[in-house]
Amino acid sequence: MAGLSPARKESDSWNWSFPADYRLVPSEYLLPRLANARLLCEQMGLDGLLFTGCVDVYYLTGTMQQGVLFTDVSGAPHLYLRRHAGRGAQESPFEVTAVRGLTQVAKDMAGHLPAKPRLGACLDILPVNDYLAWQKRLPGLELVDISPAWADIKGVKDDFELSAMAETGQLAVEVYEKAPEFLKPGVSEVWAAGQIIALAMSKGHINILRTRGQYMDNYTWHLVSGPEGSMPSTVDAAASGYGLSPAFPQGASLKILRKNEPIVVDIGFCLHGYQTDQTRTYCLGKASAMVKKAHDCLVEVEEAITAALVPGAVSGEIFDAAQKVAKAHHMEDVFLGQPGHRIRFVGHGLGLELGAPPYLLQGSKEVVRANQAYALELKITLDEGPVGLENTFVVTESGPPRLLSPIPNRLFELDV
Repeated sequence: MAGLSPARKESDSWNWSFPADYRLVPSEYLLPRLANARLLCEQMGLDGLLFTGCVDVYYLTGTMQQGVLFTDVSGAPHLYLRRHAGRGAQESPFEVTAVRGLTQVAKDMAGHLPAKPRLGACLDILPVNDYLAWQKRLPGLELVDISPAWADIKGVKDDFELSAMAETGQLAVEVYEKAPEFLKPGVSEVWAAGQIIALAMSKGHINILRTRGQYMDNYTWHLVSGPEGSMPSTVDAAASGYGLSPAFPQGASLKILRKNEPIVVDIGFCLHGYQTDQTRTYCLGKASAMVKKAHDCLVEVEEAITAALVPGAVSGEIFDAAQKVAKAHHMEDVFLGQPGHRIRFVGHGLGLELGAPPYLLQGSKEVVRANQAYALELKITLDEGPVGLENTFVVTESGPPRLLSPIPNRLFELDV
């Protein structure tokens, strides 16, 4: 394939010597991804694809330096970087063109395109101003939305991605094992969340959970407790909590942790850009009978989902199976949120981005495929507080899905 550099070489005066834990993406993983992009281009009758989002550029090239990627109809990558091209050339195995701006990019692209080209782009994340600017730079350009098909392609993980996510899952095990040390009567939710995150960062956690086109900014500190923790808010979650301000009305707050209240720790982690998402419920002292009943219900819901989570299964039918278990426990009115505020999915995709397709969504006809990753987002919102259980799984070719975050699946009652 054109554009493949024989090696990552020195391209400027800097000594680009990365530490061993700075994991570069090998070309043997990037080339099949580019081949999938070429096939999509062919299927949609396009003259090429234009990727402007940093996550998409990284997924296809191995660098997140500032720039864009254009793949022509042959699938050849044309990687244009403004800042920093020299570093990008060391991170990516592909040739890099250093540019000062996007007008220069468009002039080069024009040499690979017919008049009035049809280009695919992810319009779910392309701002209108940029959309109009590209049409001005390339007269006659038609931009076609590829975002649904592109999300479908990225939803199936390759071995590099699964290896990174498995490593992240092990980090989650280590951190959640220590989490009870930070849950004490009299400390605030946000203090406890901060200690957990600090521990994770000391082990290499990238303290950002990228999302795709979400209304609210991404964050990691979702730790909520007591009746206040069951409050709904702007985030598409069963239990949002207070948050720290009406300017950020979700997640951990300055509320003090109290004895015998449920505490939901829903903190995702990220290594090498890849995430896992997991939730456990704690109680300072004894949990009430209702909290225990709710947690037992969630364990059975997860068992029902994982039994059904096989290639060929239908997303909406898995959602219905989860609902059936909740109903058997007489929890259907508070499963996935309180009446009027319930979410419509029991699982969401993740990897480089959180809350991305595929979903286990109410009414969906989408079919489950091998090597898709799902975080099973299971919550019950009681009047006395939320109860949560969440694990990250990968669908296997045959047999049960593989658990990536093997934290003990239990309700933790802590001595105080």
